[in-house]
Amino acid sequence: MDKAKRVKGEWKRLTVQAAAFLLQNPKLNRFFLGTIEQGKTKSVCVPGLNCYSCPAAIGACPIGSLQASISGGYKKIAFPFYVLGFLVLFGLTLGRWICGWLCPFGWVQDLIYKVPFFKKIRTFPYERVLRWLKYAVLGVLVIGMPLYSALKGVLVPWFCKLICPSGTLFGGIPLVLTNPNLQGQIGFAFWWKIGVLLAILLLSLLISRPFCRYLCPLGAIYGCFNRIALVHLDYKSETCVTCGRCETVCPMGIDPIKQFNSAECIRCGRCARACPKDSLHVRFGLRGK
Repeated sequence: MDKAKRVKGEWKRLTVQAAAFLLQNPKLNRFFLGTIEQGKTKSVCVPGLNCYSCPAAIGACPIGSLQASISGGYKKIAFPFYVLGFLVLFGLTLGRWICGWLCPFGWVQDLIYKVPFFKKIRTFPYERVLRWLKYAVLGVLVIGMPLYSALKGVLVPWFCKLICPSGTLFGGIPLVLTNPNLQGQIGFAFWWKIGVLLAILLLSLLISRPFCRYLCPLGAIYGCFNRIALVHLDYKSETCVTCGRCETVCPMGIDPIKQFNSAECIRCGRCARACPKDSLHVRFGLRGK
């Protein structure tokens, strides 16, 4: 990888990401049993995009829970008080810091991008337009189509069914490999999601966090809180020498000194650690304190 993109202390964040994955998925033995953990905690959401169907998971994905709660669990259309309250609480507190530190699939993308294969692409023409796709995914696949299906009397988690690469990687593939009963039920939908997963993983060799940038509905939700979340990026213009190093190392392809309140910022801290003048800091607390 380009030396300009190497940042001191990055291993600490990768360690936290690995620990977050293990905390959300401690039942590792179930990866070899072909069954899903069914404990009482499965009714509780976790902050990141961690699939309910991951055999080791002890919690529920907030996006999957949002789709399910809209229909009241097959019974009737219901307002998702719990899930929205959960998302607002974590959005106001942490914002997209969750994406940078706690999301299992974000961790996977970070690891793949570190592979020294192909020339890395920071950004490209019309990329800003593609970033709006995640809001369309949120509105159409997470809310609109599940709500329409609920009106027809069925529950279809369309985002999980058509796109979610985290569910495919940590849930679908392990279950199919270890459960003979599921192997006979493989159809077009499974292979479609395998194709989506492979496309995202291949793109991750070229572009840092393509799923987070363009498709993740959870990132779209948390990003809406970035301007007011307690975890925020502080910028001291009086010490900045505009060297551009922070922009070079940003995994989301933004300019931190111009967009430090951006909905795209995942508060990973790479820019702060790369800054030679200590002009950027990731902080927790009220703004201006």
